[in-house]
Amino acid sequence: MENYEELQKKIKIIIKELGLTQVEMAKRVYCERFEDDDPEENRKFIEVFRQNLKRKAKPELLESYLANIVNLREFKNSDLAFTKPLDLGFIPLDVRRALEEVSKELLNNMNSEANNL
Repeated sequence: MENYEELQKKIKIIIKELGLTQVEMAKRVYCERFEDDDPEENRKFIEVFRQNLKRKAKPELLESYLANIVNLREFKNSDLAFTKPLDLGFIPLDVRRALEEVSKELLNNMNSEANNL
């Protein structure tokens, strides 16, 4: 699977998990990106967003969509932000592994301290 296809799939999964349509998500991403409320520009962006989820698109563009999506209130308030993390490809593998080790060590230390009480 191509990188762009994986990113498209991730975006579609997030949209579905948040209970939104592609049009609704495109409107939210547009508002994240731009300060104007030009209806014609908004309409054009929605169409481009939807097309970029269907056809071969630049991975950088899709990553920028993901960056906008994770900043949305709906995403931050969802289970996706905490209990069901998605690998969005932003954290290098070695850094992610190091963070997992630190997290495990912290949990073990907390459990040990709780047992000593």
